[in-house]
Amino acid sequence: MISARARLAGVALPVVLTACGGGGLAARPADPIVVPAVVPAIGPVVIENMGGAMEGHTPRGFAGSGIGLFAGDNLNAGFPDGDGVQLYLSFDLPSDVVAADGAVLESNVLTVRGTPFDDLGPLLAELVTYNEFGPSLFDLPADANAVECGRVGESDLRCDVGEATANALSAGADRLQFRIRFETSGDLDDSPDLAMFFLTDSNTNEPGIFTLRIDAAAP
Repeated sequence: MISARARLAGVALPVVLTACGGGGLAARPADPIVVPAVVPAIGPVVIENMGGAMEGHTPRGFAGSGIGLFAGDNLNAGFPDGDGVQLYLSFDLPSDVVAADGAVLESNVLTVRGTPFDDLGPLLAELVTYNEFGPSLFDLPADANAVECGRVGESDLRCDVGEATANALSAGADRLQFRIRFETSGDLDDSPDLAMFFLTDSNTNEPGIFTLRIDAAAP
C-alpha cells in the first residue's frame, strides 16, 4: 500500500556546439533541464470509493462478511446480539495527489434503521491498511486515531480525515482505506440499530456511495 513516489524525472544534457579559436567548434554541455515526472494537483480533488471486493462489512462474532456497507448492531435475526458490525472503504489515489491541506470523507446516502446514533454513540472513521477484505478485519489495528463523523440532516455524513490523509500521503500512500464504526459495538437490546449506505440495493456496494474530497497541495 505504501510506495515511494518519484517527484522528478531524469536530467537530460543536450550538447551545444560553440565557436573556439582557429575557427573550430567545441562541444559544451548546456544547462541541465529538469522536468517534473508528475505535476502535483492543487485544489480540491474528489475520489469515489472503489466498490467491489475490497469493501464491505464484517461482524465480530459471525464467521463471515458481506459487501453491503453497514455499521451498527443486529444486522439480521440471526446476528449475535451486541457483537456489532463495521464497514470498510478503499480509495485509489491519483498519481498527482501527493500532499494535502485537508480531506473530508462523506456520503449523502445514509439510511438509518432503529436508533444507532442514540444507542451506540457517534459514528467514527479511522484509517486502516489491508490487502484483502474479509472477516478478520474486525480487530485490525488502526493506523491513526479515530475521528467523529457528523450527521448533516437525514442522509448526509461527513468525517474530517485531513490529518490522517496528509500523513499517509507524506509517507507515499497510493491508496487510502477507512473503517467506519460506532463507538459502541452493540447495546444488547436484540433490535436492529444500523447506519446503512447504498445507492440502489442495500446488499451491494458501488463507487460513489462515499467520496473522499482532498484539498490537494504542493509537496
